[in-house]
Amino acid sequence: MASVTWATFKAQIARKLDDASYRTYSETLLLDAVNDALEAFAAAHTGVASDFDLTGDGTTYEFDLPGDIIEEEGAGVYAVHWEENTWLARLEYWPGKAWPNSTRSTSSKPLGYILWPQGKISFSRIPTASQAVTVHYVAYYAEVENDSSTISVPRWARSAIKHYVCAEALEPGSAKASKLGQYKSKRESGDPEDNPLLRLAEHYMKRYYEILAAHQPPQYTKLQPHESRYYK
Repeated sequence: MASVTWATFKAQIARKLDDASYRTYSETLLLDAVNDALEAFAAAHTGVASDFDLTGDGTTYEFDLPGDIIEEEGAGVYAVHWEENTWLARLEYWPGKAWPNSTRSTSSKPLGYILWPQGKISFSRIPTASQAVTVHYVAYYAEVENDSSTISVPRWARSAIKHYVCAEALEPGSAKASKLGQYKSKRESGDPEDNPLLRLAEHYMKRYYEILAAHQPPQYTKLQPHESRYYK
């Protein structure tokens, strides 16, 4: 996955907006917009395949999830490696549901993980002391902070991100045009939505979704070894 610096990417967006000098669309506005675009893209289509390790102590069964994980009801976790070739299944759970075992231990059954409460991952079996467990998850992209920051989306997605940024960049101007439009005469104002900037923003956003629709989201569960076994 090739990367491009924000300085280069920003200049490409500015040319698309016919504003190479950033007089109409400020660099700060574009920076805010690109971070919104990357967050939306990660949550709705393609995030960053990531993993983190945790180590058991023989008593703890609930651990914090990383801060950059896609939050939508734990959708960011796609695989948990317990030990050797053992991969855990996600267990269904809701508040008040009782476990088959009255207490959890290092040998409890069924063996699986629960994404509850928000921001936590819990195991139905307590990891033994020094046991390493690897959680594979989908993360948001790193925030773009300055010109040297890199954007590392799939190459095909760059155009989609540009369209999203352009659409969001047009919002302030579209809002201003709408406010001014209320003072026009009935003959001048035309249709209530006769706002060229609004229509252009809608066009850019439509292109964003069209590009995403043309590419299948990653099937993250296929990233794990084929010989893995799931335990319940």
